[in-house]
Amino acid sequence: MDPTDLTFRLLEEITDGFSEERKLGKGAYGTVYKGERKNGDEIAVKMLHNDTLGFDDKKFENEFQNLMRLKHPNIVRLVAYCYETQHKHAEHKGRIVFAAIIHRALCFEYMPGGSLQNHLSDEFHGLDWPTRYKIIKGTCQGLNYLHEGMKPPIYHLDLKPDNILLDKNMVPKLADFGLSKLFSEDKTKITQTPIGTIGYLPPEYIEKNVVSNKLDIFSLGVVMLKILAGPRGRSRSAEMSSQEFTSQVLGNWTTRLLETRNVSSLQAYLNQVKTCTEIALKCLDIDRHKRPNIVDIINWINENEAMIGQDADKPWTKGPVPSDHHEKPPSSSNVNLDDTQENQEDDHSNSCSKEKEEEHEEVHQIIPMEHPSVPIDVHLLEPWILTSNMFGSVDIMNYNTQDGFIRVYTYESPVRQVKRFKAHSLDITSLDVHRTEPYLLSAGSMDPIKLWDWNKGWECIKMFDMQAFQTVQQIKFNPHDTHKFAVTSILDAQIWDCKSRTCVQTLIGHMDCVSSVCSHPDIPILLTGSFDETVRLWNSTTFKLEGVLDFELGKVISIVCLKGSKRVVIGHEAGLVITEIRHEQAGPSNK
Repeated sequence: MDPTDLTFRLLEEITDGFSEERKLGKGAYGTVYKGERKNGDEIAVKMLHNDTLGFDDKKFENEFQNLMRLKHPNIVRLVAYCYETQHKHAEHKGRIVFAAIIHRALCFEYMPGGSLQNHLSDEFHGLDWPTRYKIIKGTCQGLNYLHEGMKPPIYHLDLKPDNILLDKNMVPKLADFGLSKLFSEDKTKITQTPIGTIGYLPPEYIEKNVVSNKLDIFSLGVVMLKILAGPRGRSRSAEMSSQEFTSQVLGNWTTRLLETRNVSSLQAYLNQVKTCTEIALKCLDIDRHKRPNIVDIINWINENEAMIGQDADKPWTKGPVPSDHHEKPPSSSNVNLDDTQENQEDDHSNSCSKEKEEEHEEVHQIIPMEHPSVPIDVHLLEPWILTSNMFGSVDIMNYNTQDGFIRVYTYESPVRQVKRFKAHSLDITSLDVHRTEPYLLSAGSMDPIKLWDWNKGWECIKMFDMQAFQTVQQIKFNPHDTHKFAVTSILDAQIWDCKSRTCVQTLIGHMDCVSSVCSHPDIPILLTGSFDETVRLWNSTTFKLEGVLDFELGKVISIVCLKGSKRVVIGHEAGLVITEIRHEQAGPSNK
């Protein structure tokens, strides 16, 4: 439907005389008011200033003509306009004279979400990731329509958060086409006319006044960084390498997303974060010829979403993997659980339930807590369990700095730091010390797992690239096979061989994030805990499932085993459980 012609008097009525209460914002060329028509429709009325230097009928007509041509879900829709000349008399030097006053207005669909600028925040606050991703994708689609859907193409030339408006469903729409230009075959121009906003303009324009479609691409990169990482997103990216910045943003979003406890979507969201961050940084290349065009950007976004959809059905990943990793099925040495897993789980669930009710009631010591403690470790000689909770901590790390340093201390009095070294680019998620060798394993956010030898001056002697494992929850050496270690992540658990640096086993079965792992020091049992509220017992030699424990106390946070007994301590959201493993009553693997 074509825009309608409205009178200036009608605009006065629906905006209560252009009152301050109706004012939505003010820009270089005009002030925007909220208007309410008699039928209840709300519109945004942009009254253009008459005294603005450089703004004339030509610029008004340019914006009007461009807006008349634009019809896209991610472009703000022009619904009405006003162009009216009034003649008023006034006294001038003792004489009554008549002056012509021109009223120019553009009326748009009302966007209750306001401008994107009002919603920018860092990774830990404000809009959730799905909403930010929708805004990024919609902004790219709107720009794609301008550059590729219009003939000749339109360059916006002032793309910034203030000019991206949000509807009631937070769908973004590009607005303010006052500076936009139509370009024919020659897509690069030299202009002396000031355009754009400092901070969103590329170096070729600032230095040489060069205008091309890559100007909008540079602006898009700045906008994307601010959506991803807040108002300081652009400046933060300039303070470090692209890899460091990407790792920092991924680490911060991992922390935020884990708090939502929607682990089933975590890896897909992290894929989107990574893809969008990498696209944004490519858009900011100093050389405009190396920046992607909008078609490339749309294709990358679509390819990433298609890959996520395909990978979600693959049983060995239990979820999608990042776009820069090549996924492969488990090695032939893995135990194939696909054919037997369902029946085994049913048998074990029934078996464990009966054990809980009939035989094992006396050996389960359940300690419900309002603010549960998490078991961290056990004393090797004394019957002590080391725990921590939300009100106390051995160490406090600022999650915004996440320095990734390993610090080594003596435990003899006086306690002193004997070593401090950079181990990972971001925070360290898990550490484990080898029981007989001078080795330390460390895992960091988005980094390979590293093996350190303290007899060689804490040299990193091996690295293990987890590929699909982007968020390692815990790592543990196997006390029964000192050359292997177990890893848990948001996807599943894996067994890795230190010598070959390969994954030799994938433990599939948990339905949610695998949060913890523990190898029992006395019996060949490996325990894995999950946010699905269960603990699974695996034979640490054959890696077959031995049993399933479920105490209905919420997500499993941590597991420790007590040396010299068959008891284990399991930390849940709602309390601790001290129970005993009946290894002689093993499950299907011993039948």
